[in-house]
Amino acid sequence: MAGAQRGRRGRPHRQPARRILVVTEGTRTEPQYVEGLNRYLRSKGATAIVKPVSVGKDPLKVVQKCVEKRDEAAQNDKGYDDCVCLVDVDEHQTLSAAVQLAEREEIRLLISNPKFEGWLRWHAEDKRSALTSTQLDDLVAKLGLVKGKILSQSFPFHQVHDACKTARAVDPQLKAGRKGSDPSSAMPILVELMQGA
Repeated sequence: MAGAQRGRRGRPHRQPARRILVVTEGTRTEPQYVEGLNRYLRSKGATAIVKPVSVGKDPLKVVQKCVEKRDEAAQNDKGYDDCVCLVDVDEHQTLSAAVQLAEREEIRLLISNPKFEGWLRWHAEDKRSALTSTQLDDLVAKLGLVKGKILSQSFPFHQVHDACKTARAVDPQLKAGRKGSDPSSAMPILVELMQGA
């Protein structure tokens, strides 16, 4: 009996994994990134279980889908600790409505300005120049981060903390539900959630 107790005492106590729902505007790059980042951070000891769901190009629909998925999970006793939506500024007419709904529903709306590829760029370089959407697409392809809308197999997830540092330097007021300057991204908030911060 004493030996069995000693064995139990030696095991580290594990915190239950945080469940995070991430609903994305993008249907390929963003979900691939979130899944890859989750694998990378879990390999470094993070305990979040992240479920990415992609919706399409309308920020308001992204938040609505997030509310729907959150409520569905709560009915099945599999609720989420955090609900996050990833959207771009682009030329969306519904961004302000999405911000209001996310705030009302207590969902973290993480906005990238002008688009998510700016966040990807900061994994490879600490440059803060504003680029058009097309220039940004060309640059992340040239840097080998994406091919078309598919994330590179060798994407440098290990550079995520450098990307966070750049994002916070660009926008020291970084917070969910806020459209930052061009370029900017609130993605460090998701990284912190995934690490249990």
